[in-house]
Amino acid sequence: MSLVAIALPVLAIVGAGLVGSTRRLGFWLTILVSIFLTPIGGFVAAWLSGPKPYRPPRTS
Repeated sequence: MSLVAIALPVLAIVGAGLVGSTRRLGFWLTILVSIFLTPIGGFVAAWLSGPKPYRPPRTS
């Protein structure tokens, strides 16, 4: 099996995880969804989950 056949899906899954890191699902849950559904399914799930809620920085 060629290196490209292994690396391309792994890179797609990590890419979907990076998209999910700024969404409500988060990085790891998007990675799991991408493994079970496909990277495209993980990307769509992350995109549909909406952005993370904004939390203002705490001041002491």
